[in-house]
Amino acid sequence: MPDAPSPTLTVDEALRRWPQLAGVFLRRRLACPGCAMAPFDTLRDVAQAYGLDVARLLDEVGRAAGASRRP
Repeated sequence: MPDAPSPTLTVDEALRRWPQLAGVFLRRRLACPGCAMAPFDTLRDVAQAYGLDVARLLDEVGRAAGASRRP
């Protein structure tokens, strides 16, 4: 089973590793796919910028990536 996306992973790296994450970002109406900041912003940065709970975002992208999050 693949590793779960971590909060320090950049959006660009996450999308390259798990392209299906684009659907999560689009469903949440986040501009992440195609954003000029994707190579620099981490998943934690995205959660903070959009006022999202980072744990919930990580759980959602983890499920979409087919990973299991460990506490």
